[in-house]
Amino acid sequence: MKTTRLAALAGIAATAVAASFLAPTVTPADAAPAAGNPRAEAQQAAAAWVKGHGNALERASQDAFVRTGTFEGNGSIYSMAYERTHEGLRVVGGDFVVLANGAGQVVGTSVAQEAPVDIASTTAKIDAARATEAARTLADAGAETTTPELVIWHREAGTKLAYEVEVRGTNKGEVSWQRAWIDADNGKVLETREQIAHGQGTGNWEGKVTIPTSGSGSSYSMTNPNATTMKCQDAAANTTFSGTDDLWGNGVGTSKETGCVDALYSAEQERLMLSSWLGRNGMNGSGGWVPIRVGLNDVNAYYDGTQVQIGHRQGTNEWIGAMDVVAHEFGHGIDDKTPGGISSNGTQEFVADTFGTATEFFANNPADPADYTIGEEVNLVGAGPIRDMSNPGNVGDPSCYSSSIPTAEVHAAAGPGDHWWYLLANGGTSRCNGQAVSGVGVQNAMKIMYNAMLMKTSSASYLKYRTWTLTAAKNLDSTCGLFNSTKAAWNAVNVPAQTGDPTCGGTTTPPPTGGNILGNPGFESGPTVWTGNTGLITTNTGRPARTGSYKAWLGGNGTTSTETINQSVTIPSTATAATLSYWIRTDTSESGSTAYDTMRVQVVDGSTVTTLRTFTNVGTNATYTQYSHALTAYKGKTVTIRFTMTEDSSLQTSFVVDDTALNVS
Repeated sequence: MKTTRLAALAGIAATAVAASFLAPTVTPADAAPAAGNPRAEAQQAAAAWVKGHGNALERASQDAFVRTGTFEGNGSIYSMAYERTHEGLRVVGGDFVVLANGAGQVVGTSVAQEAPVDIASTTAKIDAARATEAARTLADAGAETTTPELVIWHREAGTKLAYEVEVRGTNKGEVSWQRAWIDADNGKVLETREQIAHGQGTGNWEGKVTIPTSGSGSSYSMTNPNATTMKCQDAAANTTFSGTDDLWGNGVGTSKETGCVDALYSAEQERLMLSSWLGRNGMNGSGGWVPIRVGLNDVNAYYDGTQVQIGHRQGTNEWIGAMDVVAHEFGHGIDDKTPGGISSNGTQEFVADTFGTATEFFANNPADPADYTIGEEVNLVGAGPIRDMSNPGNVGDPSCYSSSIPTAEVHAAAGPGDHWWYLLANGGTSRCNGQAVSGVGVQNAMKIMYNAMLMKTSSASYLKYRTWTLTAAKNLDSTCGLFNSTKAAWNAVNVPAQTGDPTCGGTTTPPPTGGNILGNPGFESGPTVWTGNTGLITTNTGRPARTGSYKAWLGGNGTTSTETINQSVTIPSTATAATLSYWIRTDTSESGSTAYDTMRVQVVDGSTVTTLRTFTNVGTNATYTQYSHALTAYKGKTVTIRFTMTEDSSLQTSFVVDDTALNVS
């Protein structure tokens, strides 16, 4: 029986099918955009894609979708984030993202879930109060909880009706902000995710700097006039530092005001970096920030969704508001305020490290030289930097990805991602396998990272970041230079290739009048251009490709199933000849002369479907053989080329297609 194929999204072009869609604004999501409005063009393209790609979205009949945000990336790319409901309940793990450009073309997609929602009942057996009690057991006494929300918890581990509850307080004495899902049938805890994003750093390291403050005359405050929600406060009372003059700090690292000089300067440099390099307006994308509070009585710093808390260095008690610390913590905030929320499965700390490091390079402050170490000036507990991107092993972290990374301690789990980003930005030789990587520079590496985050879903992982960053690099650079370095860097830290990875350098746009007018004819661009069932265009090694790595594998399931791939194409009216050709190999576990499993090659002209050839389990041939059909009769028409397979519930038959062509002359 065929091994399970990872769901991969179908191509961009598709015939629209009926789908439930909820527009998030008063203006319908598919309304014609105003002329010259690239944001609206992108939103309309995304809405049309959603309506036409129910299979790619693993849509169940009771699903509805709502666009929850639009984020602008580099290169006029817009990211539209969507949430899913099923029978009116929000689906945890049902989110997805559609990327489109200002010309109204979809250029990338990312879907969190890999199977449709299938749940017997949406009626809870326990009440919200019992769910609250269960959630409170996750924290120390006195924790605060939100009102439980009934949701559908849809993860790889299964599908359950659940209550979602947020718990804020402490957990074993540490500040904690957890999101918990409680089984609505029995009150058991299904999953928890700690949202506190802890980091470390140093204090009083930025030297004599200019900081953005507000006020005049004899009344000033540490409030950034360029972003009024960015302010620095005393953590003891959450009050913004103020004074009668615009001179701040005394150079003593144990002074909270001095700590705020470092922190506010660092945050402003990050604001400028976000704007200049990434086109992002503030931490939340619309100019908003959270306050910085200096005075945490802990050898630590963290972001918790409402603030960035800055603690102190061990022994000397200097406040740790250095640039890579502050920018790292606000990096968690950016992660929180992009699609999918704070990254998961071991990726959250390396994501934030890239923001801390990029801000250092942008600021170029001689008092705190840019480098690839995190907290290098801290010597937080007398052991030097806390992370080293160039060689994570210097601080005891792994440089290389393995299956244990997603469940490792979150700071140690940053090692492979940190090393990947260092190799991508700086270039060098892998600590894992000796592979050499050509660097693209810090600014380009940060653009790739950020634009990948605009594809992020709630199921973020190293494996998915590989696909997202490759997609981002391809969209940012048509020459494939950024793409090739991104791919080489992931290979260098042993993050394996994924079914959904894009390719770069192949032709997916067919020539307008002659030659092969099929897009992605050999499937080497992965699941692009072709539409239909997900996962059919694959590198699965269970059946070989004729050439390259990809092929279309239909059937092979050994269960009742129907699978189809399609591509619409216009045959020029000036064509004197048009010939469809393809290579196919077949194998079966069936026996005898009865046709149980079939695959048909068809051409669809409007409502007329013509079958060009039928293959069955009878007379299979495991050697690739080429077939061709004349399509000159369709010149001047837009038709759909279709490969469609039907398999019965018994034994498998595999129909593997490769190297298609529709040559016209």
